[in-house]
Amino acid sequence: MEAGWLGVWSWDLRSHRLAWSSNLASLHGPPKHQREGDLALEPRELPAQEGAGLLAAMQETLRTSKPCRVEYRVPGPAGRDERWIEVATTVVMADGSPLHMLGTCRDVTERLRVNREVTVRARQQETLARLGEQALTESDLQKFFNEVVETVGDILDAEMVAILELLPGDSELLLRAGVGWKEGLAGTATVSTGRDSQAGYTLASGRPVVVDNLKEETRFTGQPLLDEHAVVSGITAPIAGRDGRAYGVLGAHTAERRKFHDYEVSFAGAVANVVAGAIQRRQLDQRHELMIRELRHRSGNLFSQLLALFSQTAKNSSSIEDLVTKYEARVLALANAHRLITEGGWKSTSLYELLNSLLAPFLDRISFNGPNVFLEPDSTFGLSMAVHELVTNASKHGSLTSPTGRVNLTWSITRTEQGLTLLLEWKESGGPAPKRMRPAGFGSRLITMVIERQLNGHAEQKFRPEGLDVVLTVPLTHQRWPGAARAGTQETSLP
Repeated sequence: MEAGWLGVWSWDLRSHRLAWSSNLASLHGPPKHQREGDLALEPRELPAQEGAGLLAAMQETLRTSKPCRVEYRVPGPAGRDERWIEVATTVVMADGSPLHMLGTCRDVTERLRVNREVTVRARQQETLARLGEQALTESDLQKFFNEVVETVGDILDAEMVAILELLPGDSELLLRAGVGWKEGLAGTATVSTGRDSQAGYTLASGRPVVVDNLKEETRFTGQPLLDEHAVVSGITAPIAGRDGRAYGVLGAHTAERRKFHDYEVSFAGAVANVVAGAIQRRQLDQRHELMIRELRHRSGNLFSQLLALFSQTAKNSSSIEDLVTKYEARVLALANAHRLITEGGWKSTSLYELLNSLLAPFLDRISFNGPNVFLEPDSTFGLSMAVHELVTNASKHGSLTSPTGRVNLTWSITRTEQGLTLLLEWKESGGPAPKRMRPAGFGSRLITMVIERQLNGHAEQKFRPEGLDVVLTVPLTHQRWPGAARAGTQETSLP
């Protein structure tokens, strides 16, 4: 009986004495009024027929005189899982009347756990297959995200589910889709990507993170969004592409303490991968659409830009040699930006990579400081032209003309009326004092044209005694999570 986790009991209906094997108490817990392994129990003390548990099963057997089998739950001790007991009862009859009732109690927790796990895993596999099919066919990502959070909440039995989108600048996550959160938070609420939040810790670790009790958590301190909804337990999984690039976080949380099983954690990770695949597929679709549009207008627009560049450069050149030098440098800046975009499949370009390409001859004297922002093609072309003019001016008239001169290039992501905006500052020092009275050349006018006219941004120049200080403000688009395809691309050219 010990090897099979089995206990037996016997009820003498004439003496009303109920006795049980010594190991039954460890299986089920000692009944009330226990006295040395037996107690007095009369049939009228049994609960109503519709009751649940051991005594109700005994009542049913007395009523029908047929064997009965039932499973019931026994709460586990503190810190341990609940257990399930299967009871089987039968009646010994004499002259048509019940004489004894015999029964067994068996711990079937492991068997039920395995059966439940098999059932749940099968359902999870069916769900993943369905979501995978939707990820391949659904063009409306928001509709797909809404379906995902509803499905995850149902499968994991979680009240609160969220898909968090990593915003440009990598400092915030937007609640892109969710269920169980307060009204109005989806699409507006943000979460920090710092390691002190569960979502930020998940991004940093690059793997699913499970929390049994948020109040007892030591890896991070939680976050206002979870505290506001009295979250206790939860799973978070990073949404990342096959190239390792992070897109966001998938989370499922409960207001009651909950122990998530390994197969539930695996399911959350698998769904996060499906979401990442849907994002990448839509990005690829949009890149194809963009490439077609860009090829349609840039083939003609590029020639217009080159002609405008030549015309304006010629007006501001003192000789043929001066014209050739200036024009070649500006065309090369455009070509480098074009190379970065086309080699990357016409997807967003890393600002770090763009700056390293444009400023390669002076990297030992230029310092960078800012998040690794990714730029759309239009922003890449515009910034490449502006930065080229800045470094050219610095090498001819500014700080880079002096061996001790330096350039400090910093940038950040801020929120403005135009949405998320790149704020880039070019600050020179250690060179000759700027000549304030020198008239603005074509390079300065070119910076203003590409930043303000083409990118709808703002360019501001300040002449300090230490050197030139330029601040470029450029609105950013959502480069990670595609939305609906744009109706068209407005053609732009230099006047």
